[in-house]
Amino acid sequence: MRISVNFKSGQRQTFIVPKTMLATDFRNLAENIGGKIENIEFSLEDQHASLRDAELKEPLLLPE
Repeated sequence: MRISVNFKSGQRQTFIVPKTMLATDFRNLAENIGGKIENIEFSLEDQHASLRDAELKEPLLLPE
């Protein structure tokens, strides 16, 4: 999961975080790296990613 953190210092850092990481652990990690946190933004994952991994259940028929 991609998370962007805006720090009170004005810096912005993007983290790639495993989904299993606890929010408090992430907050502590981010504060150790950049200081006090202003806000956190969570990126939405690519909605088409699941289509790339999906199995085709029926053959594609091309128009003649």
